[in-house]
Amino acid sequence: MEIMERFEIDVRRSFSHFSFHPFERRIYSHDISVLPSFVEKMVYSQADVIIQPRNVEEVKEILRLSKEYSKPIVPRGAATSGYGGVIPFNGGIVVDFSRMNGFEIDEDLKLVIAEPGAIWWDIQKAARKRGLSLRIYPTSAISSTVGGWIGQGGIGIGSTMFGDIKENVEWLRVLDFQGEKVVEGEDLRYYVGMEGTTGLIISSAVKLMDAAKEIPLAIEVESVGNALKVFGKTKPYSAILMSSEFFRLMNEVKGSDFKEKDTLVAVYLDEEPKIEGFKYEEASEIWKDRFYPLRIKKKGPSLVSVEILLPFEALEAFYGEARKLEIQHAIQTYFSRGEANVIVLIPSDEREKRFTQDWKKAFKLLKIGLKLGGKPYATGLYLSHLSKKVIQHFDDLLDFKRKVDPQNLLNPGKIFPKGRLPMMLKIAGLII
Repeated sequence: MEIMERFEIDVRRSFSHFSFHPFERRIYSHDISVLPSFVEKMVYSQADVIIQPRNVEEVKEILRLSKEYSKPIVPRGAATSGYGGVIPFNGGIVVDFSRMNGFEIDEDLKLVIAEPGAIWWDIQKAARKRGLSLRIYPTSAISSTVGGWIGQGGIGIGSTMFGDIKENVEWLRVLDFQGEKVVEGEDLRYYVGMEGTTGLIISSAVKLMDAAKEIPLAIEVESVGNALKVFGKTKPYSAILMSSEFFRLMNEVKGSDFKEKDTLVAVYLDEEPKIEGFKYEEASEIWKDRFYPLRIKKKGPSLVSVEILLPFEALEAFYGEARKLEIQHAIQTYFSRGEANVIVLIPSDEREKRFTQDWKKAFKLLKIGLKLGGKPYATGLYLSHLSKKVIQHFDDLLDFKRKVDPQNLLNPGKIFPKGRLPMMLKIAGLII
């Protein structure tokens, strides 16, 4: 009997929710990003099967199948990131955690204990009913999953006050080929932001805070430096710098009448600060729109984007370089405590030749950011060739990966580059 045939029989016997259908396997072999056709051909590898585990025992069974049949495991949340972290590198099992979506709130400890498929905004609504709130959440919170964002890593709403997601995780329960473990403290770095390459997150404890009234203000700024002054003096809960170009595109798409000026949208808890020397007004409408930055995709009808984490002192230079490119674009900058996540959105059209040129401009912006001391928001598959340069303690992480996953079956090709593909993507990105 063929190995693939035995594998399929084993899957059908072990799980209630799975799919070998070619159409579903194709859908699950992509994420939110749309790549130029020549790059797509390099990275595309269709999943062998999609499995939706219902509980921890079924996740353990997936690990058993992976090891027995040498099938890679690709964990998947809502696929709201665009770095190839959830697409197959060489076929294998895509694990859709959407059925493991339970959570409970511990009011005394101010924690939410969540399965990997729990949706951030479902948690926020439940926490609010108990007088609590998430300290931070991603801008894609309406659909993004807990396991997905912890595996991805990064900053979001609330990071200005509370830092990145790793700083807000109390502990993780993780499964790998050696069994189940609870991870906390310094050991979280082996899992948070590692895209499932070192283990599968099966539950997590994330910190909450007391619920507070959110007061969003739109503060006009003449420069990034002005925005940093406000940010430094008033200590907001969350702060987003939106470029004049962003508001111009939003007005075109929505028919709105936002002022087309660089604006710091700063959110304060319970009490409005006095901000001297700046014009500002209430910003409820902009704050409500925080979940829909990709709405300007309608202008495209496609969208090319680049995300880069930059030190504060590099922001002014980066904005200047971005505006020199003379392309239609929008910039949003999310402030954390020690760095800022800069997102550049370029409306484009994948059906036209300019789509490839727009991707090259996005890579140019990434290269500029790296020269200014920044690093990619994530490396995933597409930027894995940069991992050693930008990830702290890379060699230590690699040693850990080899220890817990000697056959390299946990999301291979992500973060830790493998084979010729990273070099090909490096060349496609104009050598970064």
